[in-house]
Amino acid sequence: MTDLYTRYDGSQARERYDAIVIGSGIGGLGVAALLARQGRRALVLERHTVAGGLTHTFRRGPFTWDVGLHYIGKVHDEGDLRRRAFDYVSEGRLRWASTGPVYDRLVFDDAAHEFPAGEAALRDALARAFPQQRRALAQYFALLHAVERRSLLYFAERLLPRWLGDVAHPLLAGPFRRHADRSTLAVLRSLTDDARLIGVLSGQWGNYALPPADSSFAMHALMAEVYLDGANYPVGGAGALLSAIAPTIRRAGGEIAVKAEVAEIVVQGGRAVGVRLAGGDELRAPTIVSDAGVYNTFARLLPAAHRNGDYAHVPERTRPAMGHVCLYLGLRGDPRALGLDGKNLWVLPGYDHDASVREYFRDRTARFPVVYLSSSAAKDPAWPERHPGRATLTAIAPAPYAWFEPWEGSAWRRRPEAYEALKAELTERLLAVVHEHLPELRGRVEHAELSTPLSTRHFSAHHRGAMYGLEHSPERFAQRWLRPATTIPGLYLTGQDTVTVGVGASMISAVLTASAVLRKNLVFALSR
Repeated sequence: MTDLYTRYDGSQARERYDAIVIGSGIGGLGVAALLARQGRRALVLERHTVAGGLTHTFRRGPFTWDVGLHYIGKVHDEGDLRRRAFDYVSEGRLRWASTGPVYDRLVFDDAAHEFPAGEAALRDALARAFPQQRRALAQYFALLHAVERRSLLYFAERLLPRWLGDVAHPLLAGPFRRHADRSTLAVLRSLTDDARLIGVLSGQWGNYALPPADSSFAMHALMAEVYLDGANYPVGGAGALLSAIAPTIRRAGGEIAVKAEVAEIVVQGGRAVGVRLAGGDELRAPTIVSDAGVYNTFARLLPAAHRNGDYAHVPERTRPAMGHVCLYLGLRGDPRALGLDGKNLWVLPGYDHDASVREYFRDRTARFPVVYLSSSAAKDPAWPERHPGRATLTAIAPAPYAWFEPWEGSAWRRRPEAYEALKAELTERLLAVVHEHLPELRGRVEHAELSTPLSTRHFSAHHRGAMYGLEHSPERFAQRWLRPATTIPGLYLTGQDTVTVGVGASMISAVLTASAVLRKNLVFALSR
């Protein structure tokens, strides 16, 4: 199919692999490449027709869009674990570009606030806007760093044997949990009573898809801290990740196979020994790694007889993240000529994000609680070579799965008229936001296509179309069974559900999972 991956044809079932990885997102690709660098042969199975998970790209005519990568923090720092891990699995083939001096611009009805690269610059910008809140801001930034430091021990505890983790949990995970157990809104209100400042500091809540009253402050802090020095984007677009990582897997004798949907994890004698595909083929390996998400792994792929203990309660103990709609626009003109640059725009109707979400979920004709505008064409310095005279833009807004649930049994591109009418309504409304805030794009749209939570579910199999996996609430961080090694020997987890949302976090999850498989501290090895 390509020199990066092949279509499953049955020959893979006759091969011997050291590991089978379910899903080709960054967690899955990362694990397979880390194992490959340690001499292990891994087979990555992907249900879609293309590999890459939510970092894959798709094309319509002269336009190409990324579906789940918008920016990544800290990979410009050669000493950061994310950067070291990406360099290791790609063997130095990945290149990164800064998204510019300002990575986010939050636009409210009465003011706009830019988030510049560099902590000092951001602190100064916020202090100028809120001169009476300097003490609160100092406390806020101190908390961001404290949560980041304490998260290292929290995730390290997930690598310990369970009996040892039980003993060490209060010491290793306790300090982080004190932040994780509180909501973002509760922590911010403990720092300031300025509702506008709270609204600005929490205005990027869409990065973890949960408004301040419901989200864990630990998730907010990890997100905010990772971008303090600015944001980055892969040169060549999101597809560059697969292009850089796949050769590492294949050179070790591994393979990435698409159109290979796993229907069941095979368990014999209490141990995971293989997978059974939807077509009936059975493949065996001593190590099975699931990058399919926690819900899919335990509620769908694992045989019911083995859903014991915590795994028997996954649907009740975890909730899927908020769904979304994404409008993919293909534009006539060069990105710079159209006024597009590397920063993202967050269009927000007010400072009380929880109230905005409640009103919108109650009445879908209400204003969007947030619209996120981002142009991968403007972020990628290699874009003009691949797409001269063209640009793209994505406009993303929340959308509960319940709105689309009546049509979940219908087929992609063959859904009923009522579904298409709802898509048309949302498309028109999102276009209005785009034209209001980027008027240069009027008359430049050549292609417009809207995805919904049903689209996400169709292509990625995310439960209820939740692109961000599990909801990032305080309850999520209390689930101690969310760890790389499961209680079923031979079965491991990787991906955003085992760490947090984000491409960088998914790569860290791959490092943790590979460490558990190899019984070797790759975090330490990569940090040297």
